[in-house]
Amino acid sequence: MTSVSSSPSLHSANLASPSAEGFADVLVGLQYGDEGKAKIIDALAPGYDVIARFNGGANAGHTIDTPSGRIALKQLPSGVFHPHATLYIGSGCAINPWKLAGEIEQLREMGISLEGRLRISARAALVQPHHIAMDRRGSGTIGTTGNGIGPCYADRALRVRNDTRVNLMLGDLLKSEVDAIASMRDVFTRMINAEGGTSPWIAEMSDMLLSLPKVTETLRRYIEADRGWLTDRVRNGANVLFEGAQSVLLDVVDGSQPYVTSSHTVPAYAYVGGDLSPKYHRRTIGVAKAIMSRVGRGPFPSELGGERSAQYCHDASQSRTGATEEQVRYSPDKLLRSSDPFDVGTALRMLTGEYGTGTGRPRRIGMLDLAQLREVIKAHAVDCVYLNKVDCLAHYFRSAYQGVPMRVHRDVLSSDVVPDVLIYPGLNERSLTLGREGTLDAAMHGFVDFVERHIGAPLAGIGLGPERASLISLATHQRVPVTAPSPHD
Repeated sequence: MTSVSSSPSLHSANLASPSAEGFADVLVGLQYGDEGKAKIIDALAPGYDVIARFNGGANAGHTIDTPSGRIALKQLPSGVFHPHATLYIGSGCAINPWKLAGEIEQLREMGISLEGRLRISARAALVQPHHIAMDRRGSGTIGTTGNGIGPCYADRALRVRNDTRVNLMLGDLLKSEVDAIASMRDVFTRMINAEGGTSPWIAEMSDMLLSLPKVTETLRRYIEADRGWLTDRVRNGANVLFEGAQSVLLDVVDGSQPYVTSSHTVPAYAYVGGDLSPKYHRRTIGVAKAIMSRVGRGPFPSELGGERSAQYCHDASQSRTGATEEQVRYSPDKLLRSSDPFDVGTALRMLTGEYGTGTGRPRRIGMLDLAQLREVIKAHAVDCVYLNKVDCLAHYFRSAYQGVPMRVHRDVLSSDVVPDVLIYPGLNERSLTLGREGTLDAAMHGFVDFVERHIGAPLAGIGLGPERASLISLATHQRVPVTAPSPHD
């Protein structure tokens, strides 16, 4: 057995740039979201001067557990618990000013000040009341969160509707708050009139507009008009960690249409939406989780229960059925022993807390898809991967699988008689317990090697629980060459 460090492996001596200029790393989720990106950002933050967001908005929920408390961030970068780190929200983001002001106030109540730390690009898109109303009206088709992000990005491209500018940016509130609010009110009023004045959100959206001057005053001190602000920081030696909001498989172009988010989520976009030249790129870091999940509609090859699961979770989100209701209706231990994959997926959701951070809706559950990971890693040149929720694989030991089911690529194997899904038998409760204590035994080494050879990239660390200390670095892990697995794996 080998003792390993519980500190992230990227905190090595070679982290510092050899020149006066700094660098940028990009961290993205490699699956459908909710991989635990915020946990990895929180762990890696001490090695960076700036933590930056480059896409998405309040449709992303990032939960962080730290000694200072737990918080679900939706728009702020996940380095908030690290006072040394500057936080930057780039022009590629869609800002809901009301929710952002609320996040800032929530942190203030926790004793965390963002004064002098937070910068928001004045060119970030501004989510407006009519965006939220439009998204709520049509969110069921795709499975969006109803936060207005899609309509906001659509208006950014449309620019003008009915001779009225609709692609407002955050800086427009500073330039002329009165004109910006008047424009929003005009667009929303036209939308209501077109619907015959029957919108159920008239009062709510009107209240939002009335409260906007106070919200603007809260945000004013953080808005950065200098488009070269981040570039100047890096030129002067700052190291940046870009944080992707939604994950790679949900990219507006690269994902499975139309079941995608409305922004670019791939790592290359960090340098467009994050306002920095790609010349400073150093490394791409991927985050995945061993118990996969997806919210909303769309393809999910490794889903336990297939279409039944997809339809159940869609209906549950529409009826506001969440964790509380499922705990009343079902016994996860009983479901786990079922021979029906749908039941096993339901049990895993309940036992591992797989419900939307922002919405509370049930997530669709799937087995670890190594074939899919391999394709994503290759397409985006991911340098290393953190794999979270490895501890949750222990639930499979009490299921009919009697091991860890994983989807693998036929092309990687030498024989077509090997099925797409393999049951990996090598892990056990003792291995996971030792891992949580910072020690990897032969069984855990074997699991890590198996995963690395199938995905074609090294694991930088594994998550064995939600706490900071449960992130186990593999910096001292003795690696085998990353090659295709043998047909006997």
